[in-house]
Amino acid sequence: MNLITILCALAVEFFYKPVQELRRYDWFHRYADMVYARLEGQSWRDGPVGVLLVIGSVVFAVWLVNAMLAGVAGFFSFLFGIVVLVFTLGPKDLTGEVEDYQAAVSRDDKEAAFLYASRILGYEPDVSPAELGEHVQQGILLEANSRVFGVLLWFMLLGPVGAALFRLSCELKQHQSQIESGYAVASRNLFRILVWLPVRLLVIGFALAGSFVDTFSRWDSFADFWQADSETLLVESGLGAVAHEPVGHEEAGADEEAINQMMALVKRTLLVWLAILALLTLTGWVF
Repeated sequence: MNLITILCALAVEFFYKPVQELRRYDWFHRYADMVYARLEGQSWRDGPVGVLLVIGSVVFAVWLVNAMLAGVAGFFSFLFGIVVLVFTLGPKDLTGEVEDYQAAVSRDDKEAAFLYASRILGYEPDVSPAELGEHVQQGILLEANSRVFGVLLWFMLLGPVGAALFRLSCELKQHQSQIESGYAVASRNLFRILVWLPVRLLVIGFALAGSFVDTFSRWDSFADFWQADSETLLVESGLGAVAHEPVGHEEAGADEEAINQMMALVKRTLLVWLAILALLTLTGWVF
């Protein structure tokens, strides 16, 4: 059933692009700020307890609705799972944003290129135009995990609750990205915990979908697979996975081709994940 739910959600994602305009988390940001303000004077709000209270209350509501619908009929729970998964992917379409960036580069519109790059990266890059393409390549790998792969994995593990937990963790971390407080640090720590497993499985996917040997070539040792920072491991492994593929000689052409290769790697890896999930479903390992 999870496989069918994922396929339905991905079909909506790929064939109904307007859905991304419905994915708005302003309500969660306002809710998180309200709860944080209400806890003023409580010493534990600036730490893991405060973060878990904010995210946990919403996740509990998702669990409660899913449980009630499952109690009525499994079909309603199945539909609810599709809805939750559709609205926890993204929130924006990575392919579309990359295409917008490449179009801006092609017409030599540096201002637009930086604007679209910032949407991919989640921040305004303070780099030269020549370095921007490399940052976009890295951003594709990181965003593919936070927008798609992390959501799918946690959905597989915990259903709608897992997908909601991962998405809200991403949103809270991003919302607190410019703040240095115990609460902001705890939100980033929660994200690092939740992203650890998806990154490792995504790296294995890169090895299967790209160059198996080159994926690991950028590691100092195999211990990096367990111990390295998740984002660093993901970027280095992704860059290695496409290292064997030739690019153009001109700088602009090389950047464009490298970005195309990175997007192709992400799409191939998604197919690998789906194939493995289908195999596990057929053999009865997962439901």
